[in-house]
Amino acid sequence: MDTLRFITPRSETFIDWSEAYERVENYFCSLRIQNRLLLSQLVAHILTSAAERVEKTDTPPAVLAMEEAHKVVEDWFGEVLKAANLEPNELGAQGRLALFLADVPTRWQNEFLHPGPWPDEFLQAIRSTYLRTGPDFHKARMIPRDIDLGPVSAVADETWRVIDRWPILGAMLVWTIYLGAIGLLVYLLH
Repeated sequence: MDTLRFITPRSETFIDWSEAYERVENYFCSLRIQNRLLLSQLVAHILTSAAERVEKTDTPPAVLAMEEAHKVVEDWFGEVLKAANLEPNELGAQGRLALFLADVPTRWQNEFLHPGPWPDEFLQAIRSTYLRTGPDFHKARMIPRDIDLGPVSAVADETWRVIDRWPILGAMLVWTIYLGAIGLLVYLLH
């Protein structure tokens, strides 16, 4: 019988990799990878790569594993989009969108994260579903501005200022409204 080949990440200190495994598995499940064997292989590959970095940093394994998963997926999107003769502008968003619109998780699940060459049908499906945006997007800064809610807001604001000035009067007003509402409910229900 062959000896077992351990794919569990090893380190000098005990580190619980359960959370990292769960996060990476959930990430790939969100990309609709449903083949359990493929899913396990992908997660093991990501965790092994993250284990190589864990001794060099204080970052938790779950964070390192997710960084590694995002890097591997985006690198694969870049290769696939380049092979499909497309310009990869925003790899993460555009790649996932093309992945879902081409129904890669259902039709070509075994091609996911595998190196090329890929089938022409696969590349054609990616090419036909890849959306090109209009002008290049630029990050913008939004400056908060005051919102004018009209006269009702002004009256409510003034009421709260009065209640803050005279807390006993405010408490009496709030209790009066509360008891009045309960009394009205009792009267209407009987």
